[in-house]
Amino acid sequence: MALPAFGQQPAIRAQVERQINSLVQIYKTVHAAPELSHHEAKTSALLASELGTLGYTVTDHVGKYPNPAWQGYGVVAVLRNGAGPTVLLRAELDALPV
Repeated sequence: MALPAFGQQPAIRAQVERQINSLVQIYKTVHAAPELSHHEAKTSALLASELGTLGYTVTDHVGKYPNPAWQGYGVVAVLRNGAGPTVLLRAELDALPV
C-alpha cells in the first residue's frame, strides 16, 4: 500500500505548495473564532463550502442528538475518483471552553 503513495509524493507536495496560502487562511479563520460543541455553524459551513469548491459532493447538517434543540453540524464529503480503495477521514470541529 505504501509504495504507490511513495511514488506520488512529488505530485502531492506540489499540490500542497499551490494551496498552502489558502490552507493557512482556513486554519487561521477556524482558530480565530472557535465554536463550542453543538454550535459549530460557521466552522461546518466553511468546511462544507471549501470541500464543495474542491469538487466533493457535500452533505451538511448531518447528525441527530437526543436534545431536539441541538442541530447536527456534521459534514460528509465524498470525492469519487474511480475504482479502488475508499479512505475515510474523521475530525472533530468543536472547541473546548478554556
